[in-house]
Amino acid sequence: MSHRLRVALKGALLSLAAAAALQGCAVGMLKGAAGSGSGGSSSSAPTRTSAPSPAPTSSSAKQTDDAISTSVRSRFAANASLKGLNIAVDTHDGIVTLRGQVAKVEQKSAAEANARSVRGVRAVQNLITVRAGQP
Repeated sequence: MSHRLRVALKGALLSLAAAAALQGCAVGMLKGAAGSGSGGSSSSAPTRTSAPSPAPTSSSAKQTDDAISTSVRSRFAANASLKGLNIAVDTHDGIVTLRGQVAKVEQKSAAEANARSVRGVRAVQNLITVRAGQP
């Protein structure tokens, strides 16, 4: 076997090994985040997430995620303390991520509780921040 071919094969094998090692890295990170929340109530730190369940296997997972996001937004619109707030809702494999700014810690908590109450939500990552100088 030529030297060039061996070098090319080694490079391909290293790339394949790296890809295999990183497979599922995002899920592992989410599981790690679930157990690493702090006991404090810092408004800029993400709220602990619950451990995600196995990912949906159907080909309509994207449609399911879109339906979950729509349901969460509907719950926000129906909640007087959340109505009109600019909170972004993204869902991937049933894991809802909330982003935005609110005036009160209670609004951040209410947004998370409303998102968790939607059927199909496996976990909530609350990245909402409370504006400085607000209770």
